Amino acid sequence: MKKEHKQLVNGAISIRPADPKDKSRILSVIGSYRVKWDRDIAKRYYDDYFLSSVNLKDDKIYVAVLDNKIIGVTGYSIDRYEARNYWLGWFYIHKQYSQKGYGTQLLNFIIGKLSKKRIKRLFVNTSSHPFYRAALDLYLKNGFRIDAVIKDYYWNGEDQIILSKQL
Repeated sequence: MKKEHKQLVNGAISIRPADPKDKSRILSVIGSYRVKWDRDIAKRYYDDYFLSSVNLKDDKIYVAVLDNKIIGVTGYSIDRYEARNYWLGWFYIHKQYSQKGYGTQLLNFIIGKLSKKRIKRLFVNTSSHPFYRAALDLYLKNGFRIDAVIKDYYWNGEDQIILSKQL
């Protein structure tokens, strides 16, 4: 595996591929919010990803690092049945570092990576729950459009919102 690393913002922030020793710190980023259900679901995904119990070889996970501390995480996975489309996954910035532009930088890093792969479209899903409003706003501000809303997907009154961006 070749070493991959990218510096951003005057050398203060770096984005690098995640490795198994990062798992607990990644889960701490996701768990930094009062809403805890994502952390439990994310743990199952990262167990599969890092332990290779499921074939996730095409998935890629990156962490955002500031002062040697993981402050963000995201990644992408290929749509296994339409290989020109990818899905953004587990996009989180630690609560202490949110609303400071790090999310936009991490999103732009992923978009840049996928643009080089000449993919057709990047999809992401989020929730209509008020907790996820900042994420929805970030996606819309960065050129994503709402493609579908699945009513009551998560709970009664909580919809799944599917967005995409043409690359």
